[in-house]
Amino acid sequence: MTGAFRVARFFNIPVRVHWSFFVLVLGYVLYAGFDTDWDKMAMLWSGIFVLVLFFLVVLHEFGHALTARLYGVNTRDIILLPIGGVARLDHLPEKPAHEFWVAIAGPLVNVALAILFSLYLFRFTPDQRWEIMNGVVFAKGNFFLDTYTNLDRFIFFMAWLNVILATFNLIPAFPMDGGRILRALLSIGLGRLNATLIAARIGQLMALGMITWGVQGIWAAGPINPMYVLIGLFILFTAENEYRSVRMEDMVSKIKVNELMRGNFSRIYLDDSIEDVLKVYALGLERNFLVFDQWQNLMGVLPEFKLLDARKKKDLQATVSKYMLSDIYPLVSAENLRSAFGVLQVSDAGAMPVYNPWNRLVGVLDEHQFAQDLKKRMKDRKWFGKTP
Repeated sequence: MTGAFRVARFFNIPVRVHWSFFVLVLGYVLYAGFDTDWDKMAMLWSGIFVLVLFFLVVLHEFGHALTARLYGVNTRDIILLPIGGVARLDHLPEKPAHEFWVAIAGPLVNVALAILFSLYLFRFTPDQRWEIMNGVVFAKGNFFLDTYTNLDRFIFFMAWLNVILATFNLIPAFPMDGGRILRALLSIGLGRLNATLIAARIGQLMALGMITWGVQGIWAAGPINPMYVLIGLFILFTAENEYRSVRMEDMVSKIKVNELMRGNFSRIYLDDSIEDVLKVYALGLERNFLVFDQWQNLMGVLPEFKLLDARKKKDLQATVSKYMLSDIYPLVSAENLRSAFGVLQVSDAGAMPVYNPWNRLVGVLDEHQFAQDLKKRMKDRKWFGKTP
């Protein structure tokens, strides 16, 4: 994701933070602090609260990622956004039951943490626990009771926060975990595409309700709640993107590679100059190229963005070997496009060689041509029903 940078790596899964996370977190703390006349210490604790919250979000997302790994699904990365975290999976689990467990694993992590922290609180009497709850949960801006230690209050706060995270994520508003659980259950009888559509529409209706609630102060002469608006907009657009992604995945699973491949393609060689390749590129028929050596062995690909990078640098006399990528993702002409779709989402392949069942190179699947064809097919959009 553009604008996200890596801060850690656990279980071979990168953890990234989007730049807007720090901007909005700092903005929230300053806004809340000045709006309620907090002193510096209160603002500091507010910032610590947000950082702890997002640490729990990371644990939540690793619940999804590690459970997905059990079913053979890799996680590209975990990204922290101002409104939560996202574990980006390579693809959805094939079976609805697997998707159910992947979706519910995140909230279960929070439930387990809530139980773990709650064990500490059994050292208090019920009246004392209720007193701590009143001080931590219900008091306005006052999270500290003089009769209890900071550790007591912090552990209760952690237990309470995990309960809130688990409950919030189980709301059946796609794309939150509750919506994904709903989608998994609906998929059993309706199939993933229609189940995604129903879950997405439910999520969008709830998102519109959140946005309305957030801006209702305009008509009631009261304050606008930007957090409700922000979360609502996130759900609204993410639900639509998820449906489009699943619809496209359903579509490509029904199309064979040989339907979209280009049988006639230009062969470029390691020693060719960038200038020569740009002449072919200027014809407008090809955007990404396969690269061969003098013995006609496939050595790599020259994707469009690398070619344009060379042109921008005016490095026209450089050889193709300087800018090509050596990663090759071969396809079989008789297979469906699903694997190609997955590769193009996570790599810079640009072009993929296509072989027939007898291992003979018969064509190339160009990313640009692939995207243009799918775009045309996606225009024939229906509320329900199958993709063409």
